[in-house]
Amino acid sequence: MLCDQDAEEARQRRASPVRRLARTVPLVILAVAVALMLTGAGRAAPGREPEFAFDIPSQSLEAALDAYGTASRMQVLYETALTAGRRSAAVQGLFTREAALRQLLGGTGLVFSLTGEQAFTLVPAAPPAPAVLPASAVAYRSFLGWVQAGVMTALCRHAETRPGPARLAFQFWIGDAGDIRAPRLLASTGEAGRDVAVTAALAALALGRSPPSGMPQPVTMVLNADRADGDPCGASRP
Repeated sequence: MLCDQDAEEARQRRASPVRRLARTVPLVILAVAVALMLTGAGRAAPGREPEFAFDIPSQSLEAALDAYGTASRMQVLYETALTAGRRSAAVQGLFTREAALRQLLGGTGLVFSLTGEQAFTLVPAAPPAPAVLPASAVAYRSFLGWVQAGVMTALCRHAETRPGPARLAFQFWIGDAGDIRAPRLLASTGEAGRDVAVTAALAALALGRSPPSGMPQPVTMVLNADRADGDPCGASRP
């Protein structure tokens, strides 16, 4: 009888690792499935816009736009008068560039207009009535797109001024003849010679078009031209 009990206990000991493994396998499979889902987060499926990670708290709109430009690698162009005194909405999580910007501008009374693959301008939101944009907003949008293209062309002409991974932010006024006046960097690029070269390139720029009447100035432009999908100067005006 004792021998039979010993034999049964030995059989159970040999079988128990199998049972423990059987109980463990579903957990391992679940963990792998979760890991695969987390690994794929933030990647675009074929035919879909890529998503980027944003962690932007509600703050002054200028600071929020700066953080957005860094996270999304978008070029930002806006009139200082449009953003003064406004606060952004918080943007936290994975979003496409347009969805993140739309959320960030929520409640500001501003909307955005894409002026290129990697650039946008801010314009006042259209009032409920009439349904069409005011003529001034349409004129500002068109002109600022022209300004953005002209600035990129001027900066892309020389290696020393060519936009790169570092953030480049500046302000300037536009004269009646389309000339750039009093350009200044909002922060140093970290290289004194480059600072001088960028300012000189802007001062020498002739846009060839007059700004729309009454357009708020100065114009602020922030470049975050670190593009993983192409040359940052590829879309500049010839």
